[in-house]
Amino acid sequence: MKHRLILMLLIICLCLQSGCGNKIELNKLGIVSAMAFDLDESNQWIVTFQIIIPQASQGQSGTASSQSPVSVFSSQGKTVLQAIQNQELETPRRLFFSHNRAVIISRRVAEYGVDSILDFFLRNIETRENVDILLSDGEAKNVLEVLTPMETLPGNAIANLINEKRDGMSNWVPSKIHDLIVTLAKPAAGAALPEIKISGNKEETKSLDAFKETRSPAVLKIDRFGVFKQGKFAAWLSRKESAGIPWLTDRLNSTTVVFSCEGKRPKDKDSSFSVESSRTRIMPKFSDGRLSMSVDVDAKGILFETPCELDLKKPAILRQLEKQIQEQIKNDMERSFQAVKKVKADILGFGDAFHKAYPREWKTWSENWDNEFAKIQLDINVKVTIRRTGMINDSFSKMSGKNK
Repeated sequence: MKHRLILMLLIICLCLQSGCGNKIELNKLGIVSAMAFDLDESNQWIVTFQIIIPQASQGQSGTASSQSPVSVFSSQGKTVLQAIQNQELETPRRLFFSHNRAVIISRRVAEYGVDSILDFFLRNIETRENVDILLSDGEAKNVLEVLTPMETLPGNAIANLINEKRDGMSNWVPSKIHDLIVTLAKPAAGAALPEIKISGNKEETKSLDAFKETRSPAVLKIDRFGVFKQGKFAAWLSRKESAGIPWLTDRLNSTTVVFSCEGKRPKDKDSSFSVESSRTRIMPKFSDGRLSMSVDVDAKGILFETPCELDLKKPAILRQLEKQIQEQIKNDMERSFQAVKKVKADILGFGDAFHKAYPREWKTWSENWDNEFAKIQLDINVKVTIRRTGMINDSFSKMSGKNK
C-alpha cells in the first residue's frame, strides 16, 4: 500500500511538471531580422527594428507581392533597454531577437560610444554575439528601410553582403559583435567596422514598386572602414587605404590583386592575380630602444587576366610577374599601415604581439601605446607564387596580333 502511494505521488508530480508553462506562440512574436541604433539631439537612444512579416516573406525573392516582407518601426528611450521596451507601446507582438542578422550603428552613436549597445548584447539571453555589426555615416535606421529585390528579407541581404560569396572581394574584414567586444575590451587596442551606405535614391526603395523594376533605384553597398579609438569613432579609411589591412592581420581568404606587368605598354592595361590562399606571419622586434615589426606574407594563386605580350611558358617570365604582384601587395600594406599610424589606432593587433614577446617592457609601452604604435617601423617581405596561368599561356591580344 505504501509503495502504491509513493508511485501515485510520483505520477502526479510528473504530470504537474510536463508541458510548457512559459510558452509563447509563434504568432505572438515579432521576429527581428535587423536592428539599427541612432541618437537624437538630446542623446536619447532611437532603436529601429526590422520585423519579418511571415505571410509576405514566404514567396520567392523578387516576386510581386501586395505586402512588404518586413515592417520597420522605431522606439525611443534614455537607455538602450528602455528604448527597446518602449516598443511595447506601439507593437502588438513581443520582440524575438534570436534570428537577428545585422546591427547598424550611426556615426553619431559611434562618436558617442558603443558600450551601452555591447552591454545589452552581452546581458540579453536572446541576442546572439555572432551578429554582423556595421557603421553608417548617416542615420542608421535609413538602411533598414531599403527593400532589396534580390533578397526577400533586407536583414539577410545586409548579412550576405559581408559573409556570402566573398571570393575576390575580401578587401575588408567582417566584424561580428563578439569580435568588437573582444577588441574593445583591450585598453590598448583599436577596432574597425565596415561602412554600409545607400547608393542611389533611397526613397524609391521604400515601396514595393522597387520589385517591379529590372534595375533597383538604390542598393546597399559596403564602402569604407570606420576606425575606433578608445571605444569611439576616430576616422574613416578609404577602400584604397584599407586594402592592406586583411594582409597585415592575416584575415584574408581570397582577393584580386591588380598590377602592371612589364611589356611594351605596361601602364596602358592592368593584369589580375586571383589569390587562392595566403598566410601572414608577424614578428615584433625591440632593439636600441626602437620598435619594429617584421611582416612575412606568402600568397599563392592564379593569373586570371592579362594583356601582357609575354611568353608565360617561360619560368623566368612568371618570376618577373610574381615580383610585380609582390610589389603591389607590399604597396597596399604600406599604405594601410601609414593611414592607421596617422590615426594612432592599433587596429592591426600589433599591441598583442609586443605584449607576448616583451611582457616586461609592455607595462611601460601600454601606458602610452597610441604614440608608441605610431613610431613602429614596418619591414614587409612578400612571396607570391603563380600556380597556374589558366587555360591559355599567351594573352588573347598577343594571339590575335592586335597590338602589332
